[in-house]
Amino acid sequence: MFIRTDLSDKLIHFVRAVNRESNDYMLSEMHSYEFAFGELVEEDKISPFFILRRIIRKLQVLSTWSYRNGSSTIRGNYPVTCFTDMPISAFVATSIDRLSKGQKISNYALVFDKKQMFAIGARPVIYGATKNEALPETEKYRFVAYDPTSLPYAIDWTHEREWRWANFDYISKMIPQQDFSDEDHPLEEYTLELMRLRDEERIEFHGLNLDKQPLSNIGFILKTKEQARLILRDILWLIDQGKISANLFTYILFFSDLQANPDSIQDPKFINDLISNGRIEIAPYLIIDKHKQREVIAKLAELSSSLMERFNPDEFPGGITGISFPCFNDNLSQAARLLVGTAYVKITKLGRYLLNLPCLNQTQSLELNEQFVIDIVNPQLSNILETPLTYYSVGSLSRAPISQIGLNDIPFYTEPNDDEWNEAHREEDF
Repeated sequence: MFIRTDLSDKLIHFVRAVNRESNDYMLSEMHSYEFAFGELVEEDKISPFFILRRIIRKLQVLSTWSYRNGSSTIRGNYPVTCFTDMPISAFVATSIDRLSKGQKISNYALVFDKKQMFAIGARPVIYGATKNEALPETEKYRFVAYDPTSLPYAIDWTHEREWRWANFDYISKMIPQQDFSDEDHPLEEYTLELMRLRDEERIEFHGLNLDKQPLSNIGFILKTKEQARLILRDILWLIDQGKISANLFTYILFFSDLQANPDSIQDPKFINDLISNGRIEIAPYLIIDKHKQREVIAKLAELSSSLMERFNPDEFPGGITGISFPCFNDNLSQAARLLVGTAYVKITKLGRYLLNLPCLNQTQSLELNEQFVIDIVNPQLSNILETPLTYYSVGSLSRAPISQIGLNDIPFYTEPNDDEWNEAHREEDF
């Protein structure tokens, strides 16, 4: 049977390295300039894997005006999220070729089901003459100029096989990249809050929100096993928080496997086999031994009861107020999986898994609460759970009552957890 190897039932959204100092980056109000705690950005050049991991964590693919040389390449009033419907085999060859020429692409991508994307509004672009007045406003975003007779260079982007999803919910707020306010010209509180959301969480109308659409079976193209482990960690964190279902992200393809089989990857069956072999196995982390869970919870309750009333609640030796918790090193560990979903685990917005026992934080003093965790609670808790633990503390320099201190406030002290950090400049992530 003849198979068209130039067609695909997938849409690919590739990410690429960006430079915060470039004019095209600075022109977009959707692009962050400051980054959230947990995002390690120290230089201007940012890796594509950092961008991909940020998409997962925010569950949002930005829609932009696709600036090129200072000018928007999107017609009409709606920014877009861009995709290509080239087969995976063509993406592999294209990314290798364009990277060798220093062009804007990478080997990293998200892979979507084309039918699902069409159902939520993604459309192929319309290649045509340089005038687009005939198109209605709601279709102008699809227009891409095409003139192969143009001199001195042909205008021809058909090789990109581009699809676009228009962000019809977009509202321009003219958010500045940086806080240029001063005493004479302060920024409005509303603008400052939008800047905070853009940099730390997400602005809902800034992109394609993956958790708000009927999407499933999204895949990744990555380079290393370590990247795959970090992606699994983030996916499980999102599932544990109830933000996504287990079938939103389902497989990983490694670029090296694709590159090593240039002829075979033209066969859709070979690609489907790679997808099957690259399934992200979430189920084992979600299946709980209820008997074991009850045993562990009983031991935790007994431990907590034995440690109650160790302090006078009014005792305060000075310093700052604060709270402290035992903390898992790894959300993939058997002990963490056993307790997720119970009252004994609280998850921070940055992905730390904290153990929450009634005996904790008996005083207002951060120093006393922290030492209690380090010296008394953690050694016994580690023995029960058969796993090493660290600790996580949040303090208040203004000495606010601990009832007013939140788990998601900036931590006062936590031992480093490399999995939590999304690092922007690792050489292997470019």
